[in-house]
Amino acid sequence: MSEPIAQPTSTRPIDDAPWERYKRPYVRDLAYALACPNVLTQWIDFAPQENTHAISVHSARFWQVQFEAYKQRLTELDTTTDYQELTRYLLKRPSPNRLGFHFEGLLSFWLEDGFARKLHPYETLASNVQLYNGKQTTGELDLILYNHGENLVEHWELAIKFFMGSAPFAPENWV
Repeated sequence: MSEPIAQPTSTRPIDDAPWERYKRPYVRDLAYALACPNVLTQWIDFAPQENTHAISVHSARFWQVQFEAYKQRLTELDTTTDYQELTRYLLKRPSPNRLGFHFEGLLSFWLEDGFARKLHPYETLASNVQLYNGKQTTGELDLILYNHGENLVEHWELAIKFFMGSAPFAPENWV
């Protein structure tokens, strides 16, 4: 008689990882995008002489507030056919299986869906705006938003990184 295989269980309380309560993968991903802890807590300016505008990073508290405001909608997406709306939105985007594009799609969905439902004040004016110098592409702006709460136009850059490490966890062992 064989022994049952032990299933791994999370030792973290669900409050530490609130995205784990959602069953559908894209809803879990969206909850993670809103509730995950920030790695970057302030902008480190390596070229201050070139910067003419203030650059800020949203605080962990900002994202907690956004997650709480969107929690009921996440439950709807997780338990109703509204999940199809999220799925279609993500799969119609370019390269939906690449991590950065998926993350951008999740936040774009939240911005559009949440604004339409009056769950936050951020209206998307433009996304993925190519910057040129003559005919040469020099960069891209991820999101241009209008913050109706502050009456400001804001430029948001998105970034998500995935790191893998192996023991011993010295810098050269991280990818």
